[in-house]
Amino acid sequence: MSSALGTRQNELEDLETIGFVASALFDVSAEKISRLRAAFEKNKSFYDDIAGLYQSIKQTAYERGELPQKSTTVVQTVTVAFTSNIRFYGAVNAEVMRAFIGHMKSGAKSDYIVIGRTGKMLMENAPDVEKRASYYAFKEDEPTSEERKQFLKSVAPYSQVQMFYPSFLNVFSQKVVMQDITYTPHVEAVPGKTLTFDYIFEPELSKILDFFETKVRYLLFKRAMLESELARTASRLLAMNQAQDRSQEEIIHLRRLIRRDIANFNDLRLLESFSAISKWKK
Repeated sequence: MSSALGTRQNELEDLETIGFVASALFDVSAEKISRLRAAFEKNKSFYDDIAGLYQSIKQTAYERGELPQKSTTVVQTVTVAFTSNIRFYGAVNAEVMRAFIGHMKSGAKSDYIVIGRTGKMLMENAPDVEKRASYYAFKEDEPTSEERKQFLKSVAPYSQVQMFYPSFLNVFSQKVVMQDITYTPHVEAVPGKTLTFDYIFEPELSKILDFFETKVRYLLFKRAMLESELARTASRLLAMNQAQDRSQEEIIHLRRLIRRDIANFNDLRLLESFSAISKWKK
């Protein structure tokens, strides 16, 4: 009886510790999400407009035959999964990798890169994946300015860079998106949508394109990373809230069992005392 009671008391201590950790992570996430959301919402229309402009500039260069050609001896597309280094983000990393691996299995002609230790672990444990991905790591979950520059430099030889990452819808909902961060031109015009500019460019189109391929792409990539961190933090907020609720339910259940065990133990001791008294009287 005492052994079972001791085991339950140890389990109770473990659950209380888990509840405390979940509560602390919840508070940190709540504070962080306010900061990230304010940064994400700031100048939102500017980023939307600059993305549309980048796409139009590149489509115009393509249709005028002024888009620089990449080497035809290498794969032209690279597909990237962006995940976190640490865990406790709910299911969002797994969802990113599920979409990424699904793309790998589709037979698309692409090289593949996984960013983040969590993604690497999930990739290594993925069944039935013939083609393996290479790995790229940032020191922290939020890349520094230099790390962003180095990553964009590493994928610069590709004509198209597709990235899977979590997109923020609201605090309660996130979804995985695949974003072409190179805004690859459409081979055929999209019906009802005009993307090109019928203008004389000053400076020439090639120099404008070069600016967009470096400076503007960096800004848009930075924003994608910000949205990804916001979505992960929102996912963690919900996950820690659920962990708090589950641990509290288990704590209440265990305390009830411990009280029952203590009552049974006391009853047993009382019976033993009565038995001893009865034998002594005889």
